[in-house]
Amino acid sequence: MSVEIKGEAITGEIEILAPPEKVFDALVDPNELVQWWGSADTYRTSDWKIDLRPGGSWSCHAQGAAGPVSAVGGTYLVVDRPHRLSYTWMPSWAPGEESQVHYTLAAIPSGTLVNFRHEGFKSDQSRQAHTQGWTRVIVWLQSYLQTEEVHS
Repeated sequence: MSVEIKGEAITGEIEILAPPEKVFDALVDPNELVQWWGSADTYRTSDWKIDLRPGGSWSCHAQGAAGPVSAVGGTYLVVDRPHRLSYTWMPSWAPGEESQVHYTLAAIPSGTLVNFRHEGFKSDQSRQAHTQGWTRVIVWLQSYLQTEEVHS
């Protein structure tokens, strides 16, 4: 697993022991997203709303471990199951800072190679904070799917 800043973007790569269809669905299904995106010691997500089509909107809320509630949402740019997913990212904690998230999923013998790129940050501080966030998020996704794969 790797997450790093490359130029103006955050990039990452991780292998997940699940087929691309399952990985894609975990990224877009509200019932799955609420199960894996977050942890008790950081924040939990809830109230996922998804209109899965190019031009469709998405949003969710997050409750921090210390209590604050925030929201994030955006618009889907690319929906190509199970290969590509792109959307805008507009967090309530940084009004006016719209960025974009892009995933590419590739089948490999062990499951799926997930590459992502988050770009369009207005400040280095925001990019640094999101780098820390992505380091957690990508591991949560991997842990969820690999646990799911063992039980299915």
